[in-house]
Amino acid sequence: MIVAELRQLSEKPGYRVIVETVIEAIASRKMAPGEKLPPQRDLAQDIGVAVATVGRAYNELEQRGFVASHVGRGTFVIFNPPAPAAGADMAGARQGGRGIEPIELGTYRAPLPGLELRLPDLLRSIAASSEPAGLLGSAPTAGLRHHREAVAIWSRRFGIEADPEDLVLTNGGQHAVMAALSGLTEAGTSVATEELTDPRMKAVAHFLGRKLIGVGCDAEGMIPAQLDATCQRERISALYITPRHQNPTNVTMPAGRRAAIVAVARAHGLKIIESNIYGTLDEGAPLAIRELAPERSYYISSFGRILGAGMKVGWIVTPPGEARSVQIGVAMSTGVASPLMVELAYQMIANGKLAEMVVWQRAENETRLQTLRGFPLLSQATGSPTSSHVWLKLPEPWRAEDLVEYAARDHAISIASTHTFVVGRRQIPHAVRLVIGAPSDQSQLFEACAHLEALIRHDPRPSLGKG
Repeated sequence: MIVAELRQLSEKPGYRVIVETVIEAIASRKMAPGEKLPPQRDLAQDIGVAVATVGRAYNELEQRGFVASHVGRGTFVIFNPPAPAAGADMAGARQGGRGIEPIELGTYRAPLPGLELRLPDLLRSIAASSEPAGLLGSAPTAGLRHHREAVAIWSRRFGIEADPEDLVLTNGGQHAVMAALSGLTEAGTSVATEELTDPRMKAVAHFLGRKLIGVGCDAEGMIPAQLDATCQRERISALYITPRHQNPTNVTMPAGRRAAIVAVARAHGLKIIESNIYGTLDEGAPLAIRELAPERSYYISSFGRILGAGMKVGWIVTPPGEARSVQIGVAMSTGVASPLMVELAYQMIANGKLAEMVVWQRAENETRLQTLRGFPLLSQATGSPTSSHVWLKLPEPWRAEDLVEYAARDHAISIASTHTFVVGRRQIPHAVRLVIGAPSDQSQLFEACAHLEALIRHDPRPSLGKG
């Protein structure tokens, strides 16, 4: 099969073409685990290239973890890939250029089904049932009433009992963070957060002139005693915390830890900004901090992790009667949430499509996690079917910056630099965040996993040491 595909090429294949042809065959299940590749000399003669060219290709395939060579027996496929996603164009993978377009594991993206089949009907429904002037014109700063009611109903899935009067719509999750910080704190004041936190949160705080103070965390999230010590040492105006699927560590804080954090916040009079931007696929226990401390908690969420980054619809649930405090932040930044964009989300809530998306994504994330579980080292990452990212602690002697550099330079895999998550000058952990929802399909994720597994199994070269 490999010989036939390589013969069809208009030019003699170089070693990279041989490598990519084999990878495509494995990913598309044209070659199965245990299947033997042609002997190097035979393949070289059949496709008209030097034996050294084939040898170099086989060596790279083995280094990447796709095949294993046995002296006297030959070279065999060793990994079992997931089935390719429906409609995946494996032939186009090589044309896209593995060396040109990296496999994306760094930018946060959620896997999406074929929305092109759903959007036309949704847009027609909006045009038929809505008043165009109302969707393209002005709206109250908090958002249209029926939109807020729908979002309040959706929020009940996460245990949030919100009066629409205490709910403010925003242009996405980042806008919600900006509105909350600008409305609840003053320039020059300090905000406590996890020692590793969302880079966009860091950017917003810097833009607004707020100082972030990192608080130590463990396997259950922020440590209450360390938050208490921070509040005694620093003048903290608010707490920003992500109790569910924290970015980047993927920790979900248990109920007891949440209650302890609330107790510290009450003791020091802290306002709590609770982010659920990364937990929008997880509707189970434990109870949200907002429900434990409704008098001081500002709950933030969005639809971006369900419907894609382009769905700029977020919201803030405030303490009773405190919506005005964040409406000022909305009005002074990007302004009122786009009624047309919110109407799209509203229609998907009403017709059940949004709930279907949640179910689909959970299943897709579970399948992608199964891919990771097929690799001994990657299987140790902290992940969940309700999260599109995992947190991988690296074995000795790997450091995060070395893996990010190697993955990009030698394997065209993009991983976010771990230092971007670090608050202040704390030590960079020897771990990386991998966004398993970012690759376009299962076969691309499998390829990235095979590269990383093989890479991590070898020590970093001394030439890349940072001293």
